[in-house]
Amino acid sequence: MTGVVSISPLLVLSALLLLVANVTEADEPLDVDPVAQRIERFTATRWALISPDKDYEGGCVVGFLAFQFSPTGYFTYNNRIHGSWQIDELGNLKLKTRNGVRLTLLVQGSTLRPSQTVAFVKRSHLYQRCPE
Repeated sequence: MTGVVSISPLLVLSALLLLVANVTEADEPLDVDPVAQRIERFTATRWALISPDKDYEGGCVVGFLAFQFSPTGYFTYNNRIHGSWQIDELGNLKLKTRNGVRLTLLVQGSTLRPSQTVAFVKRSHLYQRCPE
């Protein structure tokens, strides 16, 4: 006598459905792009000067003493200084103006602080993200 075991077709079907459901959930790609989220953090709104206090809300509205970053890698400061930007390996912003001035903006929570004084910003300035 051979050891043939009879398995119910209903049991097999339910096991297969359970297996397919688990595989489908695990194989679905997540809609999270970490690079896009990092870029959107800077590009969603302006970053206006909060220290020293020089009309933060006006900067948020019209760009006075404020940075605005585009998703394509360009920035505008104070509506007149333009250049390119990128996120470095530490999550800080590296800026280069059209005339070659280089600047790093250190990201500290919801604020940006210049790493050095250059022609248009001082190291003591502090910029905050404007409300969306």
